Amino acid sequence: MHIALTHRSASGLENNERFEFIGDAVIELAVRWSLVEENPGASEGELTRMKIDLVRKSTLARCADRLNLRECIVTGPDFGVREIPDSVAADAYEAIAGALFVDSGFEKVFRFVKDTLMVHEEADCKGDPKTLLQEYCQAKRIPLPEYRMDSTAGPSHAPVFDISVIIKGYVLGTGRASSKKISQEIAAAAALKTLEGEDINGLYAE
Repeated sequence: MHIALTHRSASGLENNERFEFIGDAVIELAVRWSLVEENPGASEGELTRMKIDLVRKSTLARCADRLNLRECIVTGPDFGVREIPDSVAADAYEAIAGALFVDSGFEKVFRFVKDTLMVHEEADCKGDPKTLLQEYCQAKRIPLPEYRMDSTAGPSHAPVFDISVIIKGYVLGTGRASSKKISQEIAAAAALKTLEGEDINGLYAE
């Protein structure tokens, strides 16, 4: 688990980026599975909005803090324990999940996510990621998001829409679903996650 708690700023050491990459996917799968089991009457849109709420960086940072991960993260000299941002704490939580998956398989990760995330967090199916993204952009004084239809696939009675959200020329999120609205919400949620977790050079420039 030492690698899973090593941030890329700790130069010369193997870091947790690969575990984080895996963990991001397996946490989402575990959350989706849990939501389907626990909400048999929920629609696709409701399940999507609950999932979005549960896998936000701020939510995963709270999970990391329940496990006291923030004080265990190995960083470079530019960081202090009190200065580690939520995005780095959330990445460490994802990396722990990725390491568990590699070592012990999905069942172990599913139990981990249930115990450290699902039993502590209440998912909101009424949240609107598009509104949240617009409010974020307004607060940061950056251009409002634009939604681009990339493709439509499938038969006319069951289409699948691929949509990207673009801010200041950057594609910050994509979404695929059986309705345009849900596709846009998924793309907006992905953009929020990107904005929370990454420093995109030039995005905040005047």
